[in-house]
Amino acid sequence: MVDSVMVDTSYDGESFEIVVADIPERKTDLVGGTYELDLPAGSTAVAVRMTDMFGEEVLVVLPVDQPDAG
Repeated sequence: MVDSVMVDTSYDGESFEIVVADIPERKTDLVGGTYELDLPAGSTAVAVRMTDMFGEEVLVVLPVDQPDAG
């Protein structure tokens, strides 16, 4: 069971800057599971950190290429 989800839309491999945090208020609530993100133009890495109810974490990093605006 996923306890929290946090997203960094410009992960640099060192610091995790949270731009989306999904942490249910009550233990009986669930995380949303669907998120809309504003991504920077160009190449970036989106990192998603998921923590389960036992405190175990998984970090998934995905490269994303966005077209430049203009």
